[in-house]
Formats: sequence, structure tokens, C-alpha cells
Amino acid sequence: MPDGEFLVHSAPGPIRPRAPRWRKRWCGRSIRRRNGVASLDYVLILAVVLPMLVFVMWAGPRIIRLAYEMIATLVSWPFM
Repeated sequence: MPDGEFLVHSAPGPIRPRAPRWRKRWCGRSIRRRNGVASLDYVLILAVVLPMLVFVMWAGPRIIRLAYEMIATLVSWPFM
């Protein structure tokens, strides 16, 4: 068995060799190419989530009031 490989048993199925260590180091390099992703998260929050939150805070009470009126109408309709 070459250096850096170990046998891994995942049930059910045959025993398969584990990926060599160099593959793990290569994956670590691919993560470094993700520089700037945190900046995109901030842009997403500021440009998308906050305006949606403002709209919900503005329209929320009206939507709740209209839903209450609709339910009250549906419940009281047979008695009118």
C-alpha cells in the first residue's frame, strides 16, 4: 500500500482505499481562490436582504390587517 493511503470501510460495499494526502492539499489550494466571497455576502445583505426587510416592515401590518378582515368575513358570512 503506498504511503498516505489507508483502507476505509463504508458499509455496505467493499473496502476502498482513501484518497492520497496530496489530493487534500490540492483542495486546500482551491479554497484560497475564493477570496472576496465575504464581500459578495455583504453586497447581498445590503442590496437584497435589507430592502426586502424594509418592504416587509412597511407592508406587513397592512397584509395582516387584510388577512384578518378576510378571515372575519369568511367566518361571519353564514350569519349575515
